This record gives sequence, C-alpha cells and structure tokens, in this order.
Amino acid sequence: MAGTNHRPMRVIIIDSDKNARSYVKGYLGDRGVRVIGEADDFKSGQRLVRGLQPDCIIIELPENGAETVDFIRRVREELPHCGMVVSKHQPSPQVILGCIRSGAQEFVGRPLDAPDVERALEHVRKQFERTNKNNSSHGIILTVFSAKGGIGATSTASNLAVALTNTGANTVLVDMSFHLGDLGLMFNQPPRYSLTDAMDNGSLDETKLRSVISEHDSGVNLLTVAASPEIAEEINRQHIVELFGSLNTMYDFVVVDVGRQLDDRTIELLELSDAIMMMSTLDVPTIRNVSKYLNIFERLELNLDKVHLVVNRYTKKTRLTLKDMERALGTDVFWTIPNDFEPMSLGIDQGTPAIIESSRSKLAISFKQLANEYSEMFASTSVTIEATSN
Repeated sequence: MAGTNHRPMRVIIIDSDKNARSYVKGYLGDRGVRVIGEADDFKSGQRLVRGLQPDCIIIELPENGAETVDFIRRVREELPHCGMVVSKHQPSPQVILGCIRSGAQEFVGRPLDAPDVERALEHVRKQFERTNKNNSSHGIILTVFSAKGGIGATSTASNLAVALTNTGANTVLVDMSFHLGDLGLMFNQPPRYSLTDAMDNGSLDETKLRSVISEHDSGVNLLTVAASPEIAEEINRQHIVELFGSLNTMYDFVVVDVGRQLDDRTIELLELSDAIMMMSTLDVPTIRNVSKYLNIFERLELNLDKVHLVVNRYTKKTRLTLKDMERALGTDVFWTIPNDFEPMSLGIDQGTPAIIESSRSKLAISFKQLANEYSEMFASTSVTIEATSN
C-alpha cells in the first residue's frame, strides 16, 4: 500500500517503432517507472513534453539527425532538468557529440536492449538526483474512483479538495463525469464552461483553460470536463493527457472525481494518477465490485501500490469488519470515513461541503486528517528507479 514519499521517474517515449515503444514501456513499468506519454514523431512528441514536463525522454534518432539535435536543444532550453536518452543503430561519433552538446545524456543502440536501457536510465537517475534532490515541480493527481454508485465518491472528492486547500495547497477539483456530474451542485456553483470551451481546433489552449476554471469561496478551483454527454464525445485520450499535464504544472493537488466509468480516457487518467482512492462501503456487493475493479486494474497493468482503499460511512457496528474486507481483497484499508449522516446530508442539501458547514464534526475532522496524510505523503517526493539484479 501507499505510504512512501517517493515517486517514480516520469518518462515520455518518442519512437516511430510501435513495438519498440511497447517493449520499453513494459520493461520500465516492471521497474516502477511511469511512461506518461508516447509519440511516433517529434511534432506530437514536443506537445507531450511541453504539457507533461517529464523527468526523462527516450528518443529515437532517425536518419535526419539534425531534426533530433534541434529537438533536444529546444527541450533543454525549456526543461533544463529533464534527462534525455537517444537511441540509434550504430551512431557515428559526430552524431553522438552533436546530441551530447545539445543536451542528451545517454545513447543506447538499436534494436533496443533491456540491459542497455537499464544502465542508461540508472545514469540519468543519478544525475537527476544530484541536480533535483528533494525538489518536486509537479503537482499530485488524486483520483477518486467509485466501486459502486451512490457510495459518496463525489462528496469525498469535494470535501478532500477543500481540506487540501485549507492546508495551503493550491488545489483544483475536476469533475470528470462524462454524463451527469454533480460537483457543481456540491458547491452550489453550476459550471458555466467546460474543458471543450478551452479547446482550439481540437487541441488544448492553456490560456483558455485558465479562463474556464472557476474559483469557489472556499479557495478550491473547479473544472468540469464535459457539460453534457454529447459534448463529452469531443474529448479523446490525447485531450486527457494534455489536460492533466497542464493541471499538473498549475496546481499542487489535482483532485478528480471520475465516478466508475472505464474507457481509454479514464484509463489514461488512472495511469497518470499519483494515487487512486478506491471508494467502498463495508458490504458484500460493494466489496465484490472492488475485487472486480482491482482485477481489471491488474490486467491493465496499473500500479496497484497507488490504489488506496477508502471505506466510506464506516461504523464499527456492522456484521462485516475491516479485517474481513482486507482478507477478501488481499489488501489493507488505507482510510475510513465515519458514518456521520447529519453534517454530510446538510452539506449536500445546502450546496456546501460538510467540512465547511460542519467544521467540527467527526466527518470534517476525518477529511482534515486525510488531507494532512496526503500532504505529508507527497511533501518530499523524489524520483526513484528500482535497481534490478542481473
């Protein structure tokens, strides 16, 4: 389970060979490295790099080496602490020297060989740690996922966002329901705009993105991804990558209410997330759903260590216990939110999160403690690549 204050290296792969990208992504994933984006050319790769601001880029060097050198130089100017590994079949000394002078750190041959990739990344990691020790320029993405409808995922996301804001963190709350989102109702602030209003010719405009984000009196920033199911059809996986890449650089915490939908867009979000709060209640049907989703996540090769099991409406007076749940799922409960009906119901009816309306309630105290837990967990994040034995 989570509880570590380390985060994996965030990598983008730019390579025209789809099989090579898949091979590298799988190899790095087994070592705890997050491949946050892939591209098959420099044009789309540059958009990913600017939006996601990775820790390292793995770049295929095509026959036109001058284009690669220019790309490396631009990245180095914009992201001076980003590592770069270049791959090419039998590169000449002149090509290697040109890339190094432009800012690349490592070369690996082609076809890509796992030990070579490992050694190159290890070298980049050491350089990154020397220059970026105890420094994290990226925000934290916390995604609230519901194992079953009606178990309080939206209210949890809302109250947690307010609690994080109260710790001094710059926080945005994202309603990623592609059907009928309720976050606006939770704050009595129906959205006037959505993500699609910030899209220019199909791509995301960061200046416009800022204009469609509203601020609540609590200090929480609010963003609706889609105002209606019809508009939601305009949003694709690439938009999600660009959106959260931008939000990741604009805010300390990005809290996302994703409901329980699973498609290529939400799966992309889950991969980008630093923590996934799997919401559950202490009953057999919901626990079964949690088990099914955990199995799906495993098949999707998501990192299960970042899945945090959160039990809502918890009371000790139930037939099932937390230990029963943990035995059934094979994982620990990360957090429990007390069954404090009156402040939660009052907050929902009045359009004001319970942590504001009933700040001294058991419910509010739990959310404040949860916010502190996440703040401390990610307070001193550092990039790590797990060493492997040969």
